[in-house]
Amino acid sequence: MKIIIIHTIKISLLAAILIAQTGCERKLSDDAVLPSFGTTGEIFTDNFIGLGSNFYFPFADAKPDVFSVDMNEGYKSSSSIRIDVPNATDPTGGYAGAIFRVEGAGRNLTGYDALTFYVKASTGIKLGEVGFGIDYLGDKTRVSTQNVNVGTNWTKVIVPIPDPSKLVNERGVFWFAAGTQGTAGSGYALWFDEIKFEKLGTVGKPTSTIVNGVTTTVKTFIGSSINLTGLNHVYNLVNGTDIVVNSTAVYYEFKSSNPAVAAVNDSGVVKVFASGTAEITATVKGVPAKGKLIIESKGDFPGAPGPTRPQSDVKSIFSDAYTNETESNFTPGFGGSTTLTDILVTSKGKVLQYTNNNYTGIMFANPVDASSLGFLHIDAYVENAATSIGIQIRDIGGNKLIETDVNTGNPIGDDKDNRSSLSGFQAGVWKSFDIPLNGGILNQKSNLGAIIITGGTLFYIDNIYFYK
Repeated sequence: MKIIIIHTIKISLLAAILIAQTGCERKLSDDAVLPSFGTTGEIFTDNFIGLGSNFYFPFADAKPDVFSVDMNEGYKSSSSIRIDVPNATDPTGGYAGAIFRVEGAGRNLTGYDALTFYVKASTGIKLGEVGFGIDYLGDKTRVSTQNVNVGTNWTKVIVPIPDPSKLVNERGVFWFAAGTQGTAGSGYALWFDEIKFEKLGTVGKPTSTIVNGVTTTVKTFIGSSINLTGLNHVYNLVNGTDIVVNSTAVYYEFKSSNPAVAAVNDSGVVKVFASGTAEITATVKGVPAKGKLIIESKGDFPGAPGPTRPQSDVKSIFSDAYTNETESNFTPGFGGSTTLTDILVTSKGKVLQYTNNNYTGIMFANPVDASSLGFLHIDAYVENAATSIGIQIRDIGGNKLIETDVNTGNPIGDDKDNRSSLSGFQAGVWKSFDIPLNGGILNQKSNLGAIIITGGTLFYIDNIYFYK
């Protein structure tokens, strides 16, 4: 079995037209009509309902030509959406994934409490992820559920809406991602039908969480900007099953016990302003969410040592001292990974902060060619001298995917890695590490795709770059 980790997706968006009001204030005329949006809940019921002609947008690294309307299959009908999920080794994309976005004005879905649909597959699978709220225009209302059991007979799936009042103008009405992790890499057919938003009246109130429902303490510094993670909602459905719904922060109301020390905005971003302690809590539709983030700000952060190597000898991943070689995703959201990852903005520059780290990574948007370089440099700072941080430098092989054996954590296929450990720290003091690019990765340095980071309770890293 293998886990395929997909790189950060870059999508070319349709241009948005912004209407700006400048100059003196103007009053609305008596004839002015405030905008309103249609309330139709149906998305696909034997045909597409009001989506327009340009509504299907595959993810950038997914196989693009998997979508069709099947006129021979349907739930109590003769038509459905068919998705031909490709083999994992398909050179045009090893999985299927896309959004359905309303062309033009969105929908007012405040009168519904769930997205529902029927689904089946040509073989028993787990549907990786499915939901609504991705529109490539900010994805502010994104909601999903993961690992949905799908059999060869039609089954109804219910995805509850955490707070329908947030869906006043929703364009991202459906999205899915389907891979082959459960089929040993073999492709299959997947059908969707009767996709709609409904007012079921039976989904009830969820048990919502922040930071995965636990009390998490972060010792940090002035300038920290922490993204709240672990945002989910557990619903007990009328059939007795529980469903976990992941969402963005828009469905929460956040509160800080001490805004002068740390405040939290509507996007779930906590900003630290002063020394002291603050507790971040939240509610969903007036119901308290489980979990609490305790901020303990220690004041100004000591900056990492400044690099002195010339830019010409360096390919930087994260450093204020150099122009970075590529953009990177520092919060890839691997299963069971870091509770919090933060880019700390200090008076001396930016650093990466990792809290309760298990298994996370830095995913390069574009492969890095380090064939002429010999080392990876990292500066690290810890509060506990006994801390040990695992570093895996990964190449991405010929198919440009990071492929890992789920049981051993080792690369598979033509992937290679280089593993080392950062240790021997003094608490509260920066330490520099220079890791040779040798071992299994020695002959594949031209195609580096990620740095995987394991272990460590609380630590900071800076000046991550390859050099000669």
